[in-house]
Amino acid sequence: MKIIIVGGGLQGLCSAQVLNERGHDVTVFEALDGVGLETSFANAGLITPSKCEPWNGPGAIRHLLSSVFKSSSAFRLRPKAVPSLITWGLDFLINSTPAHRTTTLKANFDLASYSKDCTRELQSRLGLQFAHRSAGTLNVYREGEPIAEIRNQAEFLSQFGERFEELDADGVIAVEPALKDAKERIKGGFYFPDDDSGDAHLFCRELQREITAAGATLATGTQVTRVVTEKNRVLGAETGQGMVNADALVIAAGNGSPALARPLGMSLPIKPVKGYSLTLDVDGIDDLPQIPLLDETLHAAITPMDGRLRMTSTVEFSGFDKRIDQARIDDLFLLLEELYPRIASRIDRTNARPWAGLRPVSSDGRPFIGPGKVPGVYINAGHGPLGWTFGMGSAQLLADLIEGRPPEIDPDPFDAAR
Repeated sequence: MKIIIVGGGLQGLCSAQVLNERGHDVTVFEALDGVGLETSFANAGLITPSKCEPWNGPGAIRHLLSSVFKSSSAFRLRPKAVPSLITWGLDFLINSTPAHRTTTLKANFDLASYSKDCTRELQSRLGLQFAHRSAGTLNVYREGEPIAEIRNQAEFLSQFGERFEELDADGVIAVEPALKDAKERIKGGFYFPDDDSGDAHLFCRELQREITAAGATLATGTQVTRVVTEKNRVLGAETGQGMVNADALVIAAGNGSPALARPLGMSLPIKPVKGYSLTLDVDGIDDLPQIPLLDETLHAAITPMDGRLRMTSTVEFSGFDKRIDQARIDDLFLLLEELYPRIASRIDRTNARPWAGLRPVSSDGRPFIGPGKVPGVYINAGHGPLGWTFGMGSAQLLADLIEGRPPEIDPDPFDAAR
């Protein structure tokens, strides 16, 4: 089958890898001049079945609305973004019930666990190099923070195989000795040994090398302007270089997916949500952290990546604005000083690399995977902050649906036409 994939980020490249390995004639179109340059470029680098809960839940709207006037909040709603979020926000609110959160958490966990196994298998089989670690993740909390929600979620997921260990401060230091200088700040934590991490952008580049070596076509700098259909059937894609025919087409364009799907009768409730990252060179510094850390105070992550530390934080609704707010970067430096003071004193801040990217977040907390309304059109988008966690599993699920095979996980929660 001749298949076009629109998007050269994680979802598009994972889809291309799986479909190409299954013998399909795959062409990937990416509008930018390289792969993985949007959400995949400098994200947290985490593959975390342990943290697959949706952002919408009881109290979520209250926190967002209160953040309009609180610039230091880890969750931030910019006033200028409010008009574009009205319809999406109503759906977000409708899906913020405890029952929905539980159902979505279980569905996301199934996809995340499946995807992690798929990623590990691919890395082992192909020898992909992307700073991969299977060291787990460590959630830490400080004075006055509620820990019941983390504990309840961990206990819920443990029914389905997720392992965790609740730790006091001494236990946290035993798991991650690099935190010893911050012991007085840390009250406890949770260790999830089955999570993975790595560099998502390097993963994208490795997939680019694999799929092109195996015969797939990857055209960067090529914008798909519309999906072409005739008599309620996909014909292909119109690009800046002309029309390209196909038997099937996958929309995996992240935040650009709703615009491509809208003329096809699909309203994908996906909105961009900004996150910030800071990448630090730490070569030559001794006793570096070995385990990715998630801090509950700032909703931030610090991920070791072979001579680098990647720090990420913030859920900011500001439309498609990717400008960097220096205050957010300062918050990340402050977090480093609080948790890893020795490292903070030794890094060269002039070489630090700040970045801001837009996560494509669905209004109900689940990605859209599967057939669209027009035969031959498929969707793989809306993965939010879990794009890499879900990536390879989403691609396998998508390929099964394209080929009419029984999927290994339940596809219904991710129905693209829901």
